[in-house]
Amino acid sequence: MIEGHGDDAWKYNSPIKADFSSNVLYGPLDDRLLAHLREVLPNVTHYPEAGARRLQKAAAKAYGVDEGRLLATNGVTEAIYLIAQAFREREAVIYTPAFAEYADACAVQGMKISYRDWADLRTGRLPKNGLVFLCNPNNPTGWTVALKTFGEYPDALFVVDESYIEFAPGASSALNQNQGNVLVLRSLTKSCRIPGLRVGFVIGPEPLVTSLRDRKMPWSVNRLAIEAGLYIFEHPQDFKVPVERLRAETVAWQEELRATTGWKVWDTDTHYFLIGTPEPMKMKLLQEYGLLVRDASNFQNLGPNIIRVACGSPDHNRLLTEALGECARAGR
Repeated sequence: MIEGHGDDAWKYNSPIKADFSSNVLYGPLDDRLLAHLREVLPNVTHYPEAGARRLQKAAAKAYGVDEGRLLATNGVTEAIYLIAQAFREREAVIYTPAFAEYADACAVQGMKISYRDWADLRTGRLPKNGLVFLCNPNNPTGWTVALKTFGEYPDALFVVDESYIEFAPGASSALNQNQGNVLVLRSLTKSCRIPGLRVGFVIGPEPLVTSLRDRKMPWSVNRLAIEAGLYIFEHPQDFKVPVERLRAETVAWQEELRATTGWKVWDTDTHYFLIGTPEPMKMKLLQEYGLLVRDASNFQNLGPNIIRVACGSPDHNRLLTEALGECARAGR
């Protein structure tokens, strides 16, 4: 799916006052990272490292794993497509609602796909076999779940997407389990505000990661992305998500939205969440208010009458609250 994601303002001529459509941490690019990227920009006259080895080494140290267990990728999406390619002989099992690229990557490989309700993960029962995709914290709902049972299902291969784990205080990571049948996906793009640079990682048992590495195209991680990743890992304290403040802002905003609209505002464990609306709202909010949201029409089991939003600055949040309040009072 080339299109159908959030942060798609480039598709429209309408001016954007506030963008709630992606789950990237709100705020500007870190000043010192920006200065560093300006300094290294002339180096784009040279190819990047074919395998992004320096970045892999730094990431492995940061995540506390051996370098052979980690592969740097062009965002988590490249990792998803590599995994589907490497394990295409398996049936895919996807817990939904979910990021659409899991299904798209498997469909490209001609895999059989079955779907399960994400809420079923809370039972602790998992598929006995197959290539199993689950997102924790989940996108688009923002829910988290504690899973400690992967080792009980040795014939299944689990892909645990933890792209948003920095936004969920106390969330349990599959990295800590060190199971032989788990691949964990991590990302710098959301928490460090660099989605345009595409920096992701897949971490797992060395034989499985080697299988992905053997299929990976050279130079997929560009030179600026490598430099950004190296800088971030060298300055981790500068890129800590202010989780307590962000969660407090999110909870307060959700209560305002419920009180103002009377609509269903879904609970979340992160800074992004779903809102049920009486009719499709994306284009109305964009054209009449200059506000961009993510409509949920291409999330399995959701639909166009649900939008996903991420907590922004208090001023921006207020704009959306007021706009949705006007729509609610007008009976929309």
